[in-house]
Amino acid sequence: MTPWVNSSTIDHGLLKAMLTERGILAMIIGSQAVAFIYTLSSGKDFWLSLGLVSLFTHANAFVTLAIIAAAAKLTKKLNFKTELGVVLFTFQFVCFITSILVQYSVFSPVFPVNWQFVLNNSAICGFVVILLLHFMAIYIDNLNTIAHAANAELEALQARIRPHFLHNALNTLAELCHENPDAAEEAALTMAKLMQVAFASGRKHSLAQEISLTKGYLAIEKYRFEHRLNVNWQIAEIDLNATVPALIVQPLVENAVVHGIEPLVSGGNIDIDITHDGSKLLIKVTNPYNAQSKSRTGQGIALNNIRRRLLIYFGPEATLNTSQKSGRFSTIMRLPLGALNEISGS
Repeated sequence: MTPWVNSSTIDHGLLKAMLTERGILAMIIGSQAVAFIYTLSSGKDFWLSLGLVSLFTHANAFVTLAIIAAAAKLTKKLNFKTELGVVLFTFQFVCFITSILVQYSVFSPVFPVNWQFVLNNSAICGFVVILLLHFMAIYIDNLNTIAHAANAELEALQARIRPHFLHNALNTLAELCHENPDAAEEAALTMAKLMQVAFASGRKHSLAQEISLTKGYLAIEKYRFEHRLNVNWQIAEIDLNATVPALIVQPLVENAVVHGIEPLVSGGNIDIDITHDGSKLLIKVTNPYNAQSKSRTGQGIALNNIRRRLLIYFGPEATLNTSQKSGRFSTIMRLPLGALNEISGS
């Protein structure tokens, strides 16, 4: 059984895969290999023959890719058998037509048409296409495996961060129950709404929802820290409907509270700046920092968790950097707008 028969992603991915950099490169290499082998077997002037045959094979390849690109753009998602039929038919049709047209060219005019030449080219094209599809299927299966692995890791990372979020919020409520029962009741109501959003948002939501989630978390912490916690928001004119990973800003702010505000008797200010830098969303969280102060062990969100999720969602296009200067600790996150990977669906 060929690998592409049992692939769960090739059903809707063959045409798309043919148009990727890997697919186009495979086409170019395959076309040139056919031209080289054909020239060696012909016994004619090698370099002249290689040039003409290469021109013929590459023309076939790129015309076929252009038709496949148009088909992929104009049609909806197709099943595997349909996509396979489209690719095979397109290759064979283009090869058949060009094999006829080339006989009317100034390079090798033939009359009448040499149908043996046409059939030989079609047979070679069919054999090469079958090999190409076989290796493309292996490539797609590898992508499928990687996507499943990334998906599982993403679920694990998300599963870690939500209980952590809940643990810290409950810890705040526990402290408030002893110190300020009225505030604890209000905080509990706020947390109920917050948990509903946090656990129902899936793995992505709008930037506006993430900001609302973060403000809800800060409202709970404000009950506990009171005047020790001051937050300054600076939100530029950006698209608040832009899709971002869920719980991507809130953990940075929680990290700032746990490691920046909690250890300091006098508290301090947290600055949250959200703007854009060209095509990237820029999120900067700054908090006071004293290297000699100790926060609660294990309570801060691990930045490695966030970095790993960013890598899965955006690849190398997203970055998370930290810096420390003049008693202030800054975390700067850059996210490419509109570039969430498909595996990041809810």
